Amino acid sequence: MHIDFRRRAIQLTLVSWTILLLGTTAETDLAWSTEPEAVLNLGDAVVTSFSGVSEPPTILPPPSTDTVLDETLIDLDGISAHVISLAAPAYVWDARVWPAEPVRDFLAKDIGQVFGVTLDDAQAPYIYLSATSAYGLHIVGPDADGDGRPERLKQGGKDAAWMPGMWGMADPSGGPGSIWKVDGATGQITLFANIEQDGKPNAGAGLGNLAFDAAHQQIFVSDLSTGMIHRLGLDGKERDLYDHGVTGRNSAKLDPVGYDEAARLDITSGDFDSEDPETWGYADPRRAVWGLAVHDGRLYYAVTGESQIWSVGLDKDTGAFLPDPRWEIDVSRKPKNLPVSDILFTHKGAMILAQRGEIKSTYDYGNFANPGKARVYRYWLENPDDPATPSRWIAEPEEYAVGFDGDNRQTDGGIALNYGYTPDGYLDPTICEASLWTTGDNLRQSDALKDALLPGGPLVIDGLQGMPAGPVKIENTPPWVSYMVDGNPANTELGADEPPIPYSDASTQGWMGDVTIYRTGCGGGGGSGSSSGTWGGAGYTWSDPPYVEDCTPGLDCAPVIDCTGGPDCPPPPPKACIIPKGHFTCDEATGTWRYDLTASILPGLNADTLGIVNTSPGISVPNGPELPLSNPSTGLDIAGAAAGQLVSLNLCVFNKAARDSGKPFDCCKATVTVKMPKRACVKM
Repeated sequence: MHIDFRRRAIQLTLVSWTILLLGTTAETDLAWSTEPEAVLNLGDAVVTSFSGVSEPPTILPPPSTDTVLDETLIDLDGISAHVISLAAPAYVWDARVWPAEPVRDFLAKDIGQVFGVTLDDAQAPYIYLSATSAYGLHIVGPDADGDGRPERLKQGGKDAAWMPGMWGMADPSGGPGSIWKVDGATGQITLFANIEQDGKPNAGAGLGNLAFDAAHQQIFVSDLSTGMIHRLGLDGKERDLYDHGVTGRNSAKLDPVGYDEAARLDITSGDFDSEDPETWGYADPRRAVWGLAVHDGRLYYAVTGESQIWSVGLDKDTGAFLPDPRWEIDVSRKPKNLPVSDILFTHKGAMILAQRGEIKSTYDYGNFANPGKARVYRYWLENPDDPATPSRWIAEPEEYAVGFDGDNRQTDGGIALNYGYTPDGYLDPTICEASLWTTGDNLRQSDALKDALLPGGPLVIDGLQGMPAGPVKIENTPPWVSYMVDGNPANTELGADEPPIPYSDASTQGWMGDVTIYRTGCGGGGGSGSSSGTWGGAGYTWSDPPYVEDCTPGLDCAPVIDCTGGPDCPPPPPKACIIPKGHFTCDEATGTWRYDLTASILPGLNADTLGIVNTSPGISVPNGPELPLSNPSTGLDIAGAAAGQLVSLNLCVFNKAARDSGKPFDCCKATVTVKMPKRACVKM
């Protein structure tokens, strides 16, 4: 017997507005099923990451740290990819930690280390995962001390072999060129393809990213070892390949840079250094390709060394590469040139790019990508196209704020679009592309804002940040309007007396990888059907659940956007019993912001009291929790919030005498979500 809570969460979104009506309740049937559950439901995310490590058994006396590291190997039972349900946070996004529901795990012993992930458009979509060196290249030698474990090596040598767990073992032929396929109905893992060049397997640099082409039922993969892009049918067989170093560069009258087979990685050579990526056999940066995306009949790809986006046409009938490579943009190199590891396009044609920090590998497994510099960019086509500029795209991209630390650049290089969310925090599959998700680490770390962040959970988490897909910097900076999903709650949920877990979120960087999200009816994700809902997100008026922002003259606030109808706006909600409106004033005597709330009560509603049921973590209403509704405007003191923070207040309007009688009484519920002014209220 199985209760599908993810489907129940989606069903609840359809009635979330009606429960605001006085005295009403809403129930939906639980989805009972004896059939095997599909791997993915709408809004589920597939996330890749480093699987973690396993230390040697404890011995006495305790060995030195160096000795422990010499015996610390990849955890074969560690999670290399997992499915996370993003259906039901059940609160408005306010940057608190969300230990989202894990649905299914894929282990290192089966698929090895993987970065790239994509879905096809089958009814129960298959998941495709590509082998990677993004989390280091780890090697071992024969067991020399008789403990039954191989000896870890830093340098290559004649007896060197890949550390178990580097490449998948669900199929004996798995290796650094492997693409793994997960059956969407059963979860069975099989080897989809082994990418080769001239009959030779990938030597170890691994693969970049994957892209699914629904129009031609094919998959593209970038090879970090050769710089080639391979085109595969859904049977796993190669159809042809594309060489940017020659074909692309020739089209722009640049000197061709061919594949150099002599630069192939060889871990049996002393030249290989597990801590030096320059010895890992990556393709020449001028021809190396990582991020991929199919859009408008073309394959877009990211050239890593020159920080550029190019595209090449696909034959309308066959999907084969056309002889028309085209340079698109030079990606901003501020603060430095970083690889673009993921690309996506929105319904309006915006191109969103995610960078990954510079690849590195420390012997303690702590850092695989330099943090704090990688960005998530958004580009638009010039409108109209300016013939005086070399590119069709705007010169200065927009940027999303990711994480609270530093310059809000904590992405680990994976991005995906998802549906929107209702005002009470449930996935809304009728709103397409309203949220954008990215992988990242140290997402809630901030010395300046720790007092405001701590009530919402641990500061240091690695996982996913979800945010409205419309607002960019400065609108959502820092990203208070966000869901922060802890990828591994066991790393952060420590008691006061518990020591930090080795290799926990606090001591690791670059452990997160890519993300894709299952969507249908929105022309993306795992589905390719026509839209059956409203479009939101980048370029559309409506993007996220409505919230109130202070617009008192003289204060910094966003303009009010009229969204009363049309294809860009969500359908109006059913009439609610309380419609809150208001604005902020600063109480200089106490240094507290006061939200002057005007609550429009439905005629005939027998209510005289406003109760504050609960609030966002760390927020208090000092003059609550109950206030009389005798005045048209009720002032709510809001304490504990940082400037610009999104705050939710769950309210209940009721009749005090009925409540005090001890008998059941009617309570009209509503959630007021306000964005705090961007300046502080100072006590005078």
